[in-house]
Amino acid sequence: MKDEWESPYEDDGVTLGPEEALIRESEKTKGLKVEKLQLKDTIEKLQNENNTLANDNHSLEQKLRSLTKQSSSSIFLETDQTHTLRRAYLLLIFNLTALIILILFHLK
Repeated sequence: MKDEWESPYEDDGVTLGPEEALIRESEKTKGLKVEKLQLKDTIEKLQNENNTLANDNHSLEQKLRSLTKQSSSSIFLETDQTHTLRRAYLLLIFNLTALIILILFHLK
């Protein structure tokens, strides 16, 4: 109980009167309120930034998926075209060989 009634001291050791102590406490309270508002603003800004980054991340993931689908389908098309060209060359070689053989047998 004795601690509650002790006089508050200033940093330089001067005893504060009740009015000065009240003024000092109200200034501390005002400072804390300002700091609380600044922290709320900072939290709001960080939440907005977090939401923006989450949206950017989501859109980039969608782009990546679509690019992956496009590249896999283009690889399939390229592979299919390569097989078609190989078949065409093989058929051409087979037909030319058959034609040469027929000509040789016809000439004999």
